[in-house]
Amino acid sequence: MSSKADIHYQIPRAALIWLLAAVVLVVLPQSIRMPAWISFIALMCITWRILIYTGKLDYPGRFIRILAVLFTLIVSVTQISSIGAGLDSAAVLLSLGFVFKLIEMRYRRDVYVVISLCFVMAMVAFLYSQTVVTTLYVTIIIAVILGAMIATNRSLSCVDNGGTARLAAVITLQALPLTVVLFLVFPRIAPLWAVPIQSGGGTTGVTDEMSLGDISQLGRSGDLAFRVQFEDGARPIHAALYWRGLVLDNFDGETWRRRRSSSYALAAARLDFDLDWQGRVSKSGNPTYYNIILEPTQQPWLYGLQLAEPQSRGMVQSTNFEIFKDGLVSQRFTYDLRSFTRNQTDTFLLDSVRRRNLRIPEEGNEASRRFAEELRNTVESDRDYAYTVLGHFQQEEFFYTLNPPLLEENRIDEFLFNTREGFCEHYASTFAYLMRAVGIPARVVVGYQGAEYNRFEDYLMVYQYNAHAWNEVWLEGEGWVRFDPTSAVSPERIELGVEEALRNDPAFLEESLFSDLRLGGINWLNTLRLRLDAIEYEWNRRVVNYDEEVQFELFERLLGEVTERKILLLLMIMAGVAIVAVALTVIRIQPKSKNDSVNRLYLAVCKELGKAGLARRRGEGPVMYCKRVIVAKPELENDMRQLTQLYIELNYESEHEDSKQMQIRLKELRNKLYSLKLHLTPLVQLGKTATGRSSINS
Repeated sequence: MSSKADIHYQIPRAALIWLLAAVVLVVLPQSIRMPAWISFIALMCITWRILIYTGKLDYPGRFIRILAVLFTLIVSVTQISSIGAGLDSAAVLLSLGFVFKLIEMRYRRDVYVVISLCFVMAMVAFLYSQTVVTTLYVTIIIAVILGAMIATNRSLSCVDNGGTARLAAVITLQALPLTVVLFLVFPRIAPLWAVPIQSGGGTTGVTDEMSLGDISQLGRSGDLAFRVQFEDGARPIHAALYWRGLVLDNFDGETWRRRRSSSYALAAARLDFDLDWQGRVSKSGNPTYYNIILEPTQQPWLYGLQLAEPQSRGMVQSTNFEIFKDGLVSQRFTYDLRSFTRNQTDTFLLDSVRRRNLRIPEEGNEASRRFAEELRNTVESDRDYAYTVLGHFQQEEFFYTLNPPLLEENRIDEFLFNTREGFCEHYASTFAYLMRAVGIPARVVVGYQGAEYNRFEDYLMVYQYNAHAWNEVWLEGEGWVRFDPTSAVSPERIELGVEEALRNDPAFLEESLFSDLRLGGINWLNTLRLRLDAIEYEWNRRVVNYDEEVQFELFERLLGEVTERKILLLLMIMAGVAIVAVALTVIRIQPKSKNDSVNRLYLAVCKELGKAGLARRRGEGPVMYCKRVIVAKPELENDMRQLTQLYIELNYESEHEDSKQMQIRLKELRNKLYSLKLHLTPLVQLGKTATGRSSINS
C-alpha cells in the first residue's frame, strides 16, 4: 500500500482491541522476569495508545521519540553491565522497543510491524519455558494475533468479533497438522533456547559451597528439582535414594567447598581418572538403568545414585565420581545413567587425596578435638569409631529442625555441646570434622535424598526440600563408605521422607504456603496434582526432549536404513496428508438448504420445456426465460407466469416462512408443474413427429 493511502488509514476499533489484547498477552509472561519498572512502562504505553484512539492524547512528537531512544540506550548499558550480554538483557530491550512502537503506530504498515513483533515476543516465551501450559498459552496468543490481523483487514464498520474469533481459531487449528509434521520430520537443529540464560533469581538447588544453615533454606521450598524413571520399574527403596551431587572436601572452619582446579589440573585429573578407572572401582551385581529430567539450575553439575555412569552424550565425570554437563543447565535437561548398587571406590588412596580429606583448621573447636580423641581411644577400628559417633548422636538429645539457633565462632563445639539442634548440614559437617580430627579421611556430599512416587506414569519426583547432606568416610580395605548421621537423629527422615520428619515443623515449606505437598492431604487434589505432573512428564519426554538422536531412531523404525531420499519422501508424504486434511476443512460442503426442493422442481420445468425446443440458456434468469417462452408459445403464458412468480417467491422471499407454510407452497408449485406438463405434452409429441418426418425425408 502506498504512503498516500496510509495517510488516510484509521485503525478499526475492533482491530485495535484485538491488537491490544495480543500485546498484553505477549508482554505478560515477560513481566514476570523483567524489572517492575519496565512492566509499568508497558502499561503506560498501552494506556497512551488507547488515549490516542479516543483523541485525548496525540502521537509522541520528535522530542519524545528522541528521549525514548536515549532511554533505551541507557537501559541497554545498564542491563549489560548488571546481568551481562545475554537473553535476559535482549528480552528487556526487545520488550521496550515493542511497547514504544505501539504508541508510534500510525499507518497500516506500522500495524503489521507490531503484529510481527507480537509473533517474535510469543517465540521469546519458549526460550524460557517449554511446558504444556506455556505451549497452550502461546497457541492462544497466536490465535489472538491472527484475530488482530483479520480485524485489521476488515472494514471500519465491521464489528463482528465473534466471527473474527471463530475464523482465527479455525486458521490456528488448520495449521496444527502441518506443525506436527514439520516437528516430527523436519531435520532437528540445536534449539535457540540452548543459549545461556541469566536467571534473575540466581541458581536453584544445592551449590558447591555449604555453610551451616544453607541446605535448611531449601527445606522451605516445594519447587521440583528433577524427575526420575527407572528402566523396567526397578526403583530402589526410599532409604536407598541418595541422589549424589557434589563432593565438598575443603573446610576452613565455617564453610565446606568443592575443590576448584585450573583447566590444566582438571584435564590431568580427567586423564588420571580414565587410566585408573579399573583400579579405582570394584562393581558387582546387575546395574540399574534410569533416566533423569533435571529442572534448570544455572549450574553444570548433575545428580545420580551412587557410582552413576553417564549413558548419554554431553556429560563428563570427575575424579570424585561427580557428573557434569558440558555447559550450564539453563533449561530442562534429560540424561540417562547407570548405577551399581554394590560397589567399592578407591580402596587405595593417593597421598594427595588423603591429605586433602584430613585437613582441618589448626585452631578452633578444641573441645570437639578432645572429644574425638577420647572417643577414638575407646574402640579398635575406624569403622567402630564412626558407629560410635553415630551412637552419640542417637543417644544424646539432638534434634532435627529447620530452625536451629545461631552458632558462634567455634561452630562445631557450639553445635556438639550446646545447641544440639540442626538440619542435615549440621550433622554432616560435625561428623566429617570428628572423623578428620582423629586421622580418618572424610568428606561431605551434597545432593538430595528421597522422592515422591507418581503412580500414574511410574516415576519419582524429587523436590528442593529433599536436599540433603551426608558423609563419605574412607576405611582401609573398603574405600569410600557412605555414612548419614541424620539417620541416627531422625530415622524417619531417611526411611519415610523429609515430609514425615518435618511435618510439624512450622518452617517446613514456609516459602511455599500453597505448595502441592501442603494440599496433598486432600485426596482428590493430590490425585489431580499427580495426574497433571504426569502429563507434564510425558510432554517433556516425548516433545521437549525430541532431539536429533530421537528423531533418527524414529526414522530407523519407520524406514529401516535411513537415506536422504527416504527422508524427503517421508516428508512429502506426511506433508501431503496434512495439506489434504487442511484442504478438507477449507473446502466447504454446503448443507442441504430448504430451497433445494424448489430449485429441483423449477429445473424439472426447464427440462420439460427443453423437450419442446425451449431449453433455458446459460446464465438466463427466470424472468427473462419466462418472457422468451411466452413469446415462443403464447398458449403457455398463464402457466409460465404463475409458475415463475411462485418460484421467485419461494426461492427469494420466503426466508421467514415456517416449514408448514413451505410445504403448502411447494405443493402448489408441484401442481403448477403438473398443469404445465399437460399443456406441454401435445407440443412435445408434435416436436417428436416433426423430427421423425424430417429424418424419413432425409
